Amino acid sequence: EDIVFGLGEANRGINKRGSLYTSFCTDDPIHTEEKVSLYGAHNLIIVSGKEIFGLFFDYPGALTFDIGYSHIDNMEIRCEDADLDLYEITGEDAYDITRQFRRMIGRSYIPPKFAFGYGQSRWGYKTREDFETVVNEYREHHIPLDLLYMDIDYMDDYKDFTVNTENFPDFKAFTAQMKEQGIHLIPIIDAGVKIEEGYDVYEEGIAGGYFCKKKNGEPFEACVWPGLTHLPDFLDPKAREWFGSKYKRLLDAGIEGFWNDMNEPAIFYSPKGRDELLSYLDGYGDDRNAFDHEELHARVHGLANSPKDYRDFYHDVNGKKIRHDKVHNLYGSNMTRAASEAFARYAPDKQILMFSRSSYIGMHRYGGIWMGDNRSWWSHLLLNLKMLPSLNMCGFLYIGADLGGFGADTTEDLLLRWLALGVFTPLMRNHSALGTREQECYRF
Repeated sequence: EDIVFGLGEANRGINKRGSLYTSFCTDDPIHTEEKVSLYGAHNLIIVSGKEIFGLFFDYPGALTFDIGYSHIDNMEIRCEDADLDLYEITGEDAYDITRQFRRMIGRSYIPPKFAFGYGQSRWGYKTREDFETVVNEYREHHIPLDLLYMDIDYMDDYKDFTVNTENFPDFKAFTAQMKEQGIHLIPIIDAGVKIEEGYDVYEEGIAGGYFCKKKNGEPFEACVWPGLTHLPDFLDPKAREWFGSKYKRLLDAGIEGFWNDMNEPAIFYSPKGRDELLSYLDGYGDDRNAFDHEELHARVHGLANSPKDYRDFYHDVNGKKIRHDKVHNLYGSNMTRAASEAFARYAPDKQILMFSRSSYIGMHRYGGIWMGDNRSWWSHLLLNLKMLPSLNMCGFLYIGADLGGFGADTTEDLLLRWLALGVFTPLMRNHSALGTREQECYRF
């Protein structure tokens, strides 16, 4: 009869009993019910029944929770390395245990007041005119709007901490103009740094040794939006300080908030994975009908976020080389920590909006989260609702999902219902993907 609460950003219901979950931060936009991993790793569970107790597993690698899945009355937690800190918390009830846990892990990030307003976002806003049109339409229809989010298209060729000067010839003046109209611009920052001679962030990262490295000491390469990139080593304090300092460029341009993305880290493919696939294809020569189509399908789909790639690069942790997959769940959290620590240095008197896609327990001190690339499905409206208390238990207060759904095409009814929930979520943002139905409120 026990109820099992917890696991933060996880699939299915508030009661986690009866299912299998793996804490391993994963970029997977199709959140169907059989998926065992999402973007965050929040290893807290509270068992509430005849006995009441909480368990927190401080473990940065893959951790699997079999909660009455293999056998209805048994719970089994498994990890690869027997090297973890396990906290047992006893108390009067689930609320008492939650309160104790929240005291253990520290106070939560609180954003600036404007961050509780309504925000509009879409992957595909490219030019100054695109953003001005959205503001004008919202004002014309008398719908409140406080924030406009800038997805990857505002950048110069998807390079972090750059702005496309053709589309935004005077970015500082543009942010000031938006602010005069009561609009705060919130740009995205991705984890991968484009490999490009002459791009100062890349050149500084190479010179300082701030990128994750392969076993032979060469910087690891991964393909993401800009093409081939290097991944900053956010577990190294020097690399965190360096990467965090780059946010100052946009702070100086009048920006007061950011969202960190692609920081599981997401990898489209690695050169090694690509070459292995091409070698496999070449092995069949011109006889394309001889393929084992099942194997080919698995190889193509296995290019993205490959476990092989996560085993192929290393972090510098206190002078010791640690393989990435062993500490995978700490990556996105430390990217957000880098930003938060930079804000304390460069804007000590201001509260800067910050939230992230990937997270681990402890990141709640540095920023909030959004629930990732959901879809315009009624089941995801329900999933949004069910994740809220589970994340709150883990210290995350500034949280929300993409209202109306990010992928697929929303409907008027779904958007209205999601907005009705969104009024009560701290992060209230309507966000949608390129190629989907445009879902700004005024379009309905």
